[in-house]
Amino acid sequence: MIDTILKDLIASVKGAQAAIFLDGDGEAISNMGDSVMDIKLLGAWKEIHLDQIRDITRRLGLGDVTAVLFSQDEGNAIMTPVVEDYCLLLFLSALADTQGAMAKLKEAITLLKKDIE
Repeated sequence: MIDTILKDLIASVKGAQAAIFLDGDGEAISNMGDSVMDIKLLGAWKEIHLDQIRDITRRLGLGDVTAVLFSQDEGNAIMTPVVEDYCLLLFLSALADTQGAMAKLKEAITLLKKDIE
């Protein structure tokens, strides 16, 4: 089911290149899409950043992080926590609609939560 959710996410977001579902250690559970990048390596690296950002915002009393946007020369990547030990990373082209991608990510998160619980 996870593969289907990721495939549907990529198909529903114009400019989406790849998606990866990660556990809390940065290990890839599933990934889909076409990418010349090593998305498993990037996913693990960005998961570490997400953990650090979440820890800092909690210590500062700013609440929890719902998404992190990594803006890069080649495009953007949006990482969202799914539940405490899982997160979802979506790679987008530079021309992709990030607001529309966020809406589709929320839908995918709802489906993933149902699948893993």
